Amino acid sequence: MKTNTFITLSTATANVGVLVGLVFLIFEIKQNSAIALSQIRQERSLSGIAEYSSYAQNQAFSRLIGRGLRNAEFDSISPDEWHQVYNLELARMTRIEDVFFQYQEGLIDESVYRFSMAMAAGKMPIWKWLKIVSVNPDFSAAVDAFMDTPEYVPSQSSTIFKEWAKSNESPMRGLGVPRFIQ
Repeated sequence: MKTNTFITLSTATANVGVLVGLVFLIFEIKQNSAIALSQIRQERSLSGIAEYSSYAQNQAFSRLIGRGLRNAEFDSISPDEWHQVYNLELARMTRIEDVFFQYQEGLIDESVYRFSMAMAAGKMPIWKWLKIVSVNPDFSAAVDAFMDTPEYVPSQSSTIFKEWAKSNESPMRGLGVPRFIQ
């Protein structure tokens, strides 16, 4: 066997080995990506479960949310309770902003993103009234854009709240809006 033939065969064999290695690397990257997405989804689910479980365990707060927000009895909420609602809604906005960020990075699927945008759009009137400010202006723009789509239908409680808020002053006035570091 000539030296050139040997070199050509060994080069071809090495190239095939590199290609096989790349194929395995691609499969491994896809598998790791699927695992990462699964872990993100599981963490989000556990976070939601923990939040709603804490409401269920706190009867007074659970009644406040049921009576005041779900039943749209906004006048029954005291100023101190509005501060509790403020903290709840601030946490909710933060969680939904996280969904927005992860979606932008390709880490959350479309269905979770659309669900979260619908929730944010429904919460936007109360967030504005409570003077809760988004840390990410792109998030606010995305929510506004979602609200302009045909798939967004305001909930009855959101519509009722908008009307109620027109004649009621936010308990957050004069307290200042928290400053966020971007």
